[in-house]
Order: sequence, then C-alpha cells, then structure tokens
Amino acid sequence: MEKQNPVAKVLRIIGFAVMIGGFILAAIEGPVESDGGYNGGMTLTVLFSSFVTGMLFIGFSEVIALLQKIYLRLSQNSSSDHAMSNDRNEIEEPQVQKDWQLSPLYLDAIHELYPGQNVKILATPFEDYCVVQIEGEENIEVLELGGFKPMKITADSEPKLFHKIQEWFSNRPSQGI
Repeated sequence: MEKQNPVAKVLRIIGFAVMIGGFILAAIEGPVESDGGYNGGMTLTVLFSSFVTGMLFIGFSEVIALLQKIYLRLSQNSSSDHAMSNDRNEIEEPQVQKDWQLSPLYLDAIHELYPGQNVKILATPFEDYCVVQIEGEENIEVLELGGFKPMKITADSEPKLFHKIQEWFSNRPSQGI
C-alpha cells in the first residue's frame, strides 16, 4: 500500500470544494439581478474562476502525489541497492557478449586514466569490462566501462568478477594483449 501525502489530499479537497462552491454560488446568485433580470455575465465569471482555481489546487495536489510516488520508489531502490552492495557475492554475473569493440570515447577515457603511460587495452567477452596492461608490467588491471568514466575493479572490491576475467585473460589462445 502506497503512502499518500496529506498535503496532496488537502489540496485536492480544497480544489473540489472551490469548484462545488463556485457552482452553487453561480446557481444561486447568478440569475438574480437587482432589477429582477438575468445576470449571465456574473454566472459565467463565477463558474469560470471557480473552475480554474479548483483545477489549480487539484493540479498541485497531483504534482505533490507524483513527487511522493517518485520519492518512495527512489527510497525503496536505494535501500535495495544498499543491501545488494553489502553482499558482493550475490551480484549477478556480467553478461557475456562476443566480439564487442571499444569505442573511441572509451579508449580516450582509458588513456586519460593512465596519463603518460603506454598501455595495451583489450575488450573482454564480458559486457562493459576491459583489460588494461601497462607496458613493462605483467599484471593486468580490469576496468568497468558502464558508468560515466572507467572504474578500476580490484580483487578486493569484486573478487568473483576480477578472478573470472583474470582466468579468461590467462586462458586466451594468444598470451599478451
């Protein structure tokens, strides 16, 4: 059950009350004029202004209700994300994707991460992950490319994933990048 915002409820009630009150006022006072004639201009003015004012209140209540839904959805997602980040062993396996290429944007971002160093870069069969080897070093570094900028993945941060990619790298037919 979704929690409703009390301010949205109050604004919606006020909106309907203004519209109903305007209709009643127009029905009672509109047709009567001091000389006994019909006052159509007064009736239309009261009806229109009460309708517009009531709809503004109802519209604001809808905006608040939608913002409340978004807030609840985001707070539920962040709590589930936090719970998932505490247990790294239950992370989904990365999707295997054959023959994907690193885009020039990714290559530029990786070179910015290693300024002044000669690096060799290899796309892994796992989506959004690549291997980087700095010239003159035997160890590899694993980068995740799915975010705004490349992020290093270590054996401490994500041991299962890191070892899986390291195993793939060492079992490749051609050793080296």
